[in-house]
Amino acid sequence: IYTSGSTGRPKGVVVEHRSVVRLFAATEGWFGFGREDVWTLFHSYAFDFSVWEIGGALLHGGRLVVVSPEERTSPEALLRLLVRERVTVLSQTPSAFYQLMQADAEHPRLGEGLVLRRVVFGGEPLDPGRLGGWYRRHAPDAPVLVNMYGITETTVHVTYRELDPVLAAGAAGSVIGERIPDLRLYVLDAGLRPVPPGVAGELYVAGSGVARGYWARAGLTAGRFVADPFAVGGRMYRSGDVVRWTREGELVFVGRADGQVKVRGYRIEVGEVESALLRHPAVAQAAVTVREDRPGDRRLVAYVVPGAGHAGVPGLREWLGGFLPGYMVPAAQVTLERLPLTANGKLDRRALPAPSLEQSAAGGRRPRGPREEILCALFAQVLGVDEVGIDDGFFELGGHSLLATRLVSRIRSVLGVEVAIRDLFESPTVAGLSSLLDSMADARTALHRAEPRPEHVPVSFAQQRLWFLHKL
Repeated sequence: IYTSGSTGRPKGVVVEHRSVVRLFAATEGWFGFGREDVWTLFHSYAFDFSVWEIGGALLHGGRLVVVSPEERTSPEALLRLLVRERVTVLSQTPSAFYQLMQADAEHPRLGEGLVLRRVVFGGEPLDPGRLGGWYRRHAPDAPVLVNMYGITETTVHVTYRELDPVLAAGAAGSVIGERIPDLRLYVLDAGLRPVPPGVAGELYVAGSGVARGYWARAGLTAGRFVADPFAVGGRMYRSGDVVRWTREGELVFVGRADGQVKVRGYRIEVGEVESALLRHPAVAQAAVTVREDRPGDRRLVAYVVPGAGHAGVPGLREWLGGFLPGYMVPAAQVTLERLPLTANGKLDRRALPAPSLEQSAAGGRRPRGPREEILCALFAQVLGVDEVGIDDGFFELGGHSLLATRLVSRIRSVLGVEVAIRDLFESPTVAGLSSLLDSMADARTALHRAEPRPEHVPVSFAQQRLWFLHKL
C-alpha cells in the first residue's frame, strides 16, 4: 500500500498477507468478531484502514457493505445506511466520526435505530473529550468505542484502548492504550534510550507486524526500519510519532516529531488551539492551520463548524483571548458547514478555504472626514483587504503585533503623529483611533498654548489626503 511522503513522492509499503492474519488473531480476545457481524467498507482500498475492514468481514464470514462516495461525504446518508443495513462494526477516522456525531444529534430518532456493536477509530489522533455528546445519547456498550493507533508500516493497528464516558470526560490528550500482544513498543529519546513514564519520546514498533520495508527504496528503508537494540537480530520501525507512557502502562499520543508550527517566532501546537476552540459551547468541529496567503505573512487560521442551533460563532477570538496567549489566538476565523475530508476520511487541510478578511466593506460606517478616510486606507493597506469601515477592529480583520508595528509606522509617516502600539491595542478601530488622536491633539494644545510657536505653513487634511492617495 502506498502512503504519502513528505517529499511528495508516495512510498510503497511491502506488507505480507500473514501480517494481516496475525493482526486479527492477536486481537481476537478483544473483539470476538463472527459471521453475524456486518462491516462497512468506508475507506478507499488504497488506504490501509480498508485492510482491516475487508479482512475483518471476510476472515470471519461476515457481511461487507460498500459505502458509496455520496454516503461517505454525507453524514446523514451514512447514518441512514448504518441503520438500514444493520451495520455492527464501523471503522472511522475521528474527523469523519465527529461529523457522524453531529448528524446523529440532529436526527435523534434515526440514531435510535443503530445496532452498532463496535466503532474503531484510527488514521488520526482522537480527542476523547469530543465524544461526550455521543455518550449522552448512547449507552457506553452500544456500541463500544475503541481507539486504535496504527501505521501502514506496522500493518494497520498497533495499540488498543476501549473508551468510556469517564475517559471522555477527563482524558488529557489522545489515549491510544496498550500494545497489540504480538508487538513490542519502545518510547525512546534521541540516543535510543527508553524514557520514563510521563516523558515524551519517539515511538518505535517491533514484532511480527513490521513490514518488510519500502518497495525499491533501499535508502529510505534503512532509515526507517532499523535494528532493534533490545532484541538480537530484530528490526523495529521508527514511527516519527511522539508519545508518552502513563503510570498505568498506557500510551498517550502527543504529536508528530515535526508537528509544531512556527508563527512570528512562536512555536505553536495547533492541536492545543483546536482543543481550546472545542471548549466553546457553539463550536461542534474545529481545525486550525497556518496559512501564508501573502508572502511573509504567516497567519494562524481557525475553521469552525457551528453546533446545532447556532448560525455562527461571533466573538470567538475575544473568547479565546481569555485563556490563550495572544500569539496562539487565530488571526482569522472561517465558518464552514462541515470540514472537508479526503477520500480516506481524514481532514483535508489542502481543501480548507483561504479566509476572507473583508468583513465590513458594505455594512460598516463610512469615514466621517479626511483623517478617518486616510486611516481607513492605511488599515486596508496593511491588512491586505479592499476596504475597512471605521468600526472594524484591526485584530478582528486578521491583524497581529507585527502588522500593528507596520501600521503605527505608516500612521507616523503619513499623518505625522506618534501612536504607540499600546494605543492600537486599546483603540483598535479607525473611529477609536481618530478619537484618541483628537484627545492627544487637545492635550498638546493645552500644554503648549502659552509657548511661542515658530512660523510654519499649515497643511490641511485635504492636502494630506491628496498626497497620500498619490503615493498609493
